[in-house]
Amino acid sequence: MKSLVSLLVVCSALNTLALQNSKATPVTPTAATAIQSALPSITFSSVGAVSGVQMTGTANWTYGSDQQTGTVTLQANANGQSRMLLQLTSGSRIETQNPFSDSQRQCTWSGPDSVVHNSAVHRCWVDGVWFLPAITMQAGAGALDDVASIAQSSDPGRIRIHRERHVIDVNSTQTGQFIAQLSAIDLDIDSTTNQPVQLAFTEHPDNDAGIDLPVEIRYGGYSTFSGVTVPTHIQKFINHALVVDLQISAVQVQLATPTIASTSTPLN
Repeated sequence: MKSLVSLLVVCSALNTLALQNSKATPVTPTAATAIQSALPSITFSSVGAVSGVQMTGTANWTYGSDQQTGTVTLQANANGQSRMLLQLTSGSRIETQNPFSDSQRQCTWSGPDSVVHNSAVHRCWVDGVWFLPAITMQAGAGALDDVASIAQSSDPGRIRIHRERHVIDVNSTQTGQFIAQLSAIDLDIDSTTNQPVQLAFTEHPDNDAGIDLPVEIRYGGYSTFSGVTVPTHIQKFINHALVVDLQISAVQVQLATPTIASTSTPLN
């Protein structure tokens, strides 16, 4: 854990996003391209580039002793923008993330009172859409400063892809390194099906970017909708506790060109 002084300096830099001063060492496009070309392909779309996916289904939400059921609508775009709408017994919960291309990172949440809260900037750097990471891993999608590599997996049946953001224009090398840590994700791919099975990253409280809370997403029940293969069972664990359990029943797919295709049942 970083010292308090160092942490305050870095958090201040993140929140002001002073990206015009001295530059951290960038990753050259040639090196990034070489790394990307060595990555395993992910089973996702057989119909070309996908710009957006909307998934709907049922949800179980658990927060401590509070357990609620309802419906879910998930929206993910290739530029990193995402939205989750949970319609639960007590009311709705909405979580949003802005596109990677925006100059500032921003994510929000609102509860049954419909009051929108901005999360701390250090919580908005995760390099992927947690419920559908494959959409930002298409060629030309995701963040322009995303760097991917193969990491060691303890499971011989899986291939682990590590991704993080290497922001070039930051106010210090220290800030650049901290953003890389905040954005880092590890995605496990089934080596037989080439489908994502698990995503791991860390979240942090709004008031302390130095505290790591492990997050694990598990994917299963893959089905193909309009030529796009997505998980129909998604579970989110925070600090080893199951918080969100989703069953997807309908999917709408928006292709980069030319139009929207949709289906409410999987194509077998």
